[in-house]
Amino acid sequence: MTRYNHQEWMKYTRRHEANVFNAIFYDKEEVTEDDIRCIIADVATFFDLPKPEINGKCESFAEVLLGDKNGECELSYNLEMLRKVGINNKDAFTLCFVHEMAHQIFYMHQFMLFCSERWVQELAADLTAGLYAERHHLATGKFKYALSRQRYSITHPDGELRKEIVECGRHYLEQQMVNGIKMTNMVLQIMPSFVFTHKKELKQDWYKMLDDLKAPPHEPKHYNIEDLPDSNLIKQAVLKYKQSKAQ
Repeated sequence: MTRYNHQEWMKYTRRHEANVFNAIFYDKEEVTEDDIRCIIADVATFFDLPKPEINGKCESFAEVLLGDKNGECELSYNLEMLRKVGINNKDAFTLCFVHEMAHQIFYMHQFMLFCSERWVQELAADLTAGLYAERHHLATGKFKYALSRQRYSITHPDGELRKEIVECGRHYLEQQMVNGIKMTNMVLQIMPSFVFTHKKELKQDWYKMLDDLKAPPHEPKHYNIEDLPDSNLIKQAVLKYKQSKAQ
């Protein structure tokens, strides 16, 4: 009989919860450059994609550059930036790279579901990550938290909507055993209904984004963790984490 492991049980119960404590402080793993190369190779194999050129230097979290010739692709990432937003274990890194490589799958496809094709492409990549997570039994909490922290921009829809479509993909698959081709077809089937049912939110965020572009930029506020009240849960968690590292 398998012995009960409380830590493993708690890890299992919070695997899909997207909050700052789970993302930053729990279930972290050391992910090396070799691990990342293996993850990308596995994702490419599953979707029957040519393996991209890998570049460990990037100004953003991660990005994929596609060439004119079939199969030309370079995937870049910034390891430290990803870790800071909660992408700090193998499951989270895997979903991040599934998202990027989904652009390799859909870059020739025009969804034509919204005025910003770029936004729809990003949602399709997030949906692919949700489907992949369910198919491979991966935790989604850290990936969804990282998405949820991203505000809408000219290139990306709001993070809360992106988090929602990851969940949509995860629940849609419901442990079906599918291959990469069938999963790609699922994305094409789900996208029209998701965009249609969320058209109001997409339009609101799009027009807010356009207004933001016209407005002068706001100076970011900086907080000192020591200045927060002792009752603040984030302060308590950070101090506890620092104490554990010191010991």
